[in-house]
Amino acid sequence: MMFLSLSLRCESCGMPMPTNEEHGAQDPDNPYCIHCTDLNGKLLPFERKFEDMVNMAMKTRWMSREEAERSVRLEMAQMPAWKDKVPQAAKPT
Repeated sequence: MMFLSLSLRCESCGMPMPTNEEHGAQDPDNPYCIHCTDLNGKLLPFERKFEDMVNMAMKTRWMSREEAERSVRLEMAQMPAWKDKVPQAAKPT
């Protein structure tokens, strides 16, 4: 049986989470998706998610590493999970 979750988008990456199965640890109260959490539903470290998202951007959007890093920094700065962490991770360009 499928239940609709309350949080519709992951607060880390923005992925839609229409069912409990897409939430970390399949907990509908978890604001993060299964791709952004460990098996216990705990949010993965910023550095790991940044690297994952940069690699995904390079693969799916055909971006250079520099373009992908810039794009991902901007995207993550908008996410509740990372908005306070992005400035510290931003490298001067």
